[in-house]
Amino acid sequence: MQKINWKKNVSFRNGSPAFTLLETILSITIILSISSLIPLFFQCYNKTIQFSNIDQTTEWQLFLIQTRLELEKATNIQIDGNKLSFSNGKDLITYSKYNDLVRRQVNGKGHEPLLTNVKDYQLIKKEKQLHLTVQDSNTQIYTSVFALPEVVSNP
Repeated sequence: MQKINWKKNVSFRNGSPAFTLLETILSITIILSISSLIPLFFQCYNKTIQFSNIDQTTEWQLFLIQTRLELEKATNIQIDGNKLSFSNGKDLITYSKYNDLVRRQVNGKGHEPLLTNVKDYQLIKKEKQLHLTVQDSNTQIYTSVFALPEVVSNP
């Protein structure tokens, strides 16, 4: 029986550093600690997305407040397609969809964006109510109903 010498194909350099068990444990520890932080990064990303949606709902709430305040004082309310027009004192105020936003104009002049990233904008007048439906570019649908002021007639 022959004795096999396994060391023939292996060569060692004297004084060359080797990868020790301690270095292996240290590198595994670093990899595990970095990989344990990955879920935290995803959680922060999701929070950022939620906060960006808060901006859209804040914009919607401000739009509702302004529209409600103006409609309380409005007279001669007219809806022509997706265009809302009404008189407020001597001024004719118009809300209409322009490109991807809803804008406000006074006497046909100016450009005051009220809502941005609007995909669809619908106005429906039913009895003494104004139904508003807005769909944003993320296909989120917002709806609101406004009470229209009563017309007071002098006898």
